[in-house]
Amino acid sequence: MHHYLSQSGHCLLAYKTHMENHIDNLISIVGAANALDREEDIHPFLEDWRGQLKGSTPLILFPKNTNDVQKVVHYCHENDIKIVSQGGNTSLCGANVPNSSDHKLEIVINTSKMNQVIEVDPFNQSIIVESGCILQNIQNTAEDHDLIFPLSLSAEGTCQIGGNVSTNAGGVNVLKYGMARDQVMGIEAVLPDGSIFSDLKSLRKNNTGYDLKQLFIGAEGTLGVITKVSLRLSSSPHGEITSMVSVKKVGDAITLLKDAKNRFGDNVTAFEFISQSCLVAINDFLNHIKLPLGYEDSWQIIFEVINHDEDALLDFLEEHVNKGLITNGLIAKSEKERNDFWLVRHSISEAEKLSGRGVHHDISLPIKKIPEFLETTIPAMEKVAGKSTVYTFGHLGDGNLHFTKKQPEEMNGDDFMDFSKDINAVVYENAESLGGSFSAEHGIGSKLKDDLVKFSDPIKVDLMKKIKKTLDPKNIMNPDKLIDT
Repeated sequence: MHHYLSQSGHCLLAYKTHMENHIDNLISIVGAANALDREEDIHPFLEDWRGQLKGSTPLILFPKNTNDVQKVVHYCHENDIKIVSQGGNTSLCGANVPNSSDHKLEIVINTSKMNQVIEVDPFNQSIIVESGCILQNIQNTAEDHDLIFPLSLSAEGTCQIGGNVSTNAGGVNVLKYGMARDQVMGIEAVLPDGSIFSDLKSLRKNNTGYDLKQLFIGAEGTLGVITKVSLRLSSSPHGEITSMVSVKKVGDAITLLKDAKNRFGDNVTAFEFISQSCLVAINDFLNHIKLPLGYEDSWQIIFEVINHDEDALLDFLEEHVNKGLITNGLIAKSEKERNDFWLVRHSISEAEKLSGRGVHHDISLPIKKIPEFLETTIPAMEKVAGKSTVYTFGHLGDGNLHFTKKQPEEMNGDDFMDFSKDINAVVYENAESLGGSFSAEHGIGSKLKDDLVKFSDPIKVDLMKKIKKTLDPKNIMNPDKLIDT
């Protein structure tokens, strides 16, 4: 019996052979010790942190330096091979998830081996690092020089600075220090054609035309692979005091924030709030974590002030207890107690993940509009997908809410997720109607790119497409993410 391949079958076979050759050539660039091409080894790199978005690739490369990245990108550009740049793999919107197929070769460049601190300049208060540096290691290096790197978020022990910059990460200190964008002084990146954009000058003033480094901040790897970053450091604060207090309602938290800013000004560095539902989740799923104020109160706040003594904060808190605004509270008496407070905040995402399926949102609102948003949005979501637990927490000081509707107990998980688009529509439309944004700090990725078009000025979208087409005409850099061209 003779077996015949159709023309399409021949084409597919030829393509697969061609793809295997490309894989071998790419491995030879970085060396076999710096590549993964076995399915069982690749698997951990194929999904987002929550495990909701899953992808595929036949190859993960771990370049050791910019030269390796340049060679890989140049080869991919010449051969129309797609690239996803990946760091600590903590993305929540799918920007890190590859989507290779039988007809499209898409590889991953993972920067975790590019993790060196290149230079620290205490006089200039700056640091130059490779993009694979773990955020916490940068923080520790700054502290060794009696300085701080203020970017701080729950994943700081695993996330990498290249990813932080690529998504313009926020975190708990935005109130005083700003977003990741505000910490970046310079960038080195490999462009889609393999050329190197180098602007690593650690200057606080540099008025020489377009600030091109800004193109790569928040671009989520669609315009190039960030390889090095020059970062702004800040003076270590003095008299850092941390408190944890409870209030009855969100409006009370907002009043407390306003009064704190009036009393302490820019010395309020953090103002995080946590719903009772989040505290219950920590108690249920991470019960080894101490809850300093328990989980009986409606809302809890972690409130941090610098350059003041404990008595100043104590007077402020007692004044608001007497006003009936604060119902309970503690001031950290040691670094351990301070860490215990913050561990509650940083454990929410893990507890939420363990609690089951949910539809997640990362939104930004004018602070005064937050109570109205919660009052209108939660009932609207119930009309769409039934009554269930809602987790609310975030950076109240800058109006950033992390907002999750969990699966109702009586509903099948897949059935619930079928409502996700309708739930998203309620949340995003309500946020936009109140002058907010559907994305605050987690980025766009593949998850929110349709919403970017829906809620953005058409001229903005058009400009983004033009920039993408100009820098990446072959669309090899993280295709199908952030913006379609």
